[in-house]
Amino acid sequence: MTDTPRKLPLLRDAAAILLGLTVPAMVSGRAVLQGLAALCLVLALILAAADPDIRRRWREAVFGRFGLVVLIAFAGMAVSIPGSLDPLRSADAWARTLAYIGACVLFWAFLAGDARARRLALSGFVLLAGIGALLVAAAQLGFRLPLQVVRNALDVTSSAWAFTDLKAYAAVAACMVPVLVWLAVAHACRPLRWGVVGTVAIILCLLVTTGNKSAIAGLLAAALVVSLAAALRRRGRWLAAWPLVAAAVVGAVVAGVYELPDAPPASAVWPWMPPELVDTHRQQIWRFTASKIAEAPWTGWGINCIDRAPGAHDIPTGYRVEVLPSHPHNWVLEILAETGVIGLLPVLAALLWYGGQQARRHVLTGEGTALARLALWATFWGSSLFNFSIWSSWWLITFFLLTALMAAGQGEGGGDSDQASRPPASAPGNG
Repeated sequence: MTDTPRKLPLLRDAAAILLGLTVPAMVSGRAVLQGLAALCLVLALILAAADPDIRRRWREAVFGRFGLVVLIAFAGMAVSIPGSLDPLRSADAWARTLAYIGACVLFWAFLAGDARARRLALSGFVLLAGIGALLVAAAQLGFRLPLQVVRNALDVTSSAWAFTDLKAYAAVAACMVPVLVWLAVAHACRPLRWGVVGTVAIILCLLVTTGNKSAIAGLLAAALVVSLAAALRRRGRWLAAWPLVAAAVVGAVVAGVYELPDAPPASAVWPWMPPELVDTHRQQIWRFTASKIAEAPWTGWGINCIDRAPGAHDIPTGYRVEVLPSHPHNWVLEILAETGVIGLLPVLAALLWYGGQQARRHVLTGEGTALARLALWATFWGSSLFNFSIWSSWWLITFFLLTALMAAGQGEGGGDSDQASRPPASAPGNG
């Protein structure tokens, strides 16, 4: 990673600070996160227009090997658009998702060549992540007023508000944990603000995730994947003991989830799936989605359109909600139902490529940044098996932007400077 002369220094500083604040700003709501991301894109485009090195790094990443794999995946999903229940809606979701990826690669291309910008972005990220998690944790413990001010929700009176209305933030907090851990480890020898504030932010984010079972599932996925990669690197007794450790961790998490509130109504759809783990409405949604997959297995019903399939708005017996009110709460079912096998397979190939490359780097070189990126990857996609629509803008921006921040900052500490000297390979997802 070679730093270039700082053109437009004030604009660079502003863009860097805003990039660091964007994801933690989810504490104020989805609109704030998306608004900051849009402002960052405007600033990044201005900087790219003035700096050919930013444009060069962006091209190298987009047209590198993994960039082409991603484009192939999007080409596979595009096959479903002409036959979609709403082609314009599908084209919009497809195009903006691709735009989010391109924008976050641009953010990486900017930060990768500017050491001061990287430090500002990462410092801002740690600081606001800690403050945001503190506000949410305090509200969950009963001190709601500061968070109500931040979220412009002064009329709230429910004691459960900080849990029920902050589920989305809890999922974002889970995704921030791998980044915060990486920063705490990579910058352990730096000033105390990295170690102390970062450690406090990690603890608070973990506390916040207890308000969202899907966030817990994401962290569990990260723990399993990261521990397996570490065991593969050490081999021997470490690898032999991994199945026992994994089983113990899964058992402990499942036991903990059973004790959390939010008991499900009605009876289970599938007797083998405990409703304490997956609520019965979500089971209804999954069963309905599976039935629609069988009706259109190859190209699906159209991106972001499964909720418009016949029967989606029926009310199941014993419920007061539609069988599929908006989306399937599972990214595999959602992509399969909406783009079919033709759309899902290249997406799975791209994701497995990315995860496999990060695991391979850690196993062969011990690179800490690769392990952290693998943890973020597992957290996001593990959590997405149970929560929001995979086309949700704020949710996609969270993953892509955090990946870009780690890719840009991997030379900032922790022994990864040798990897950081190769811009195309350090781009978000490139292997």
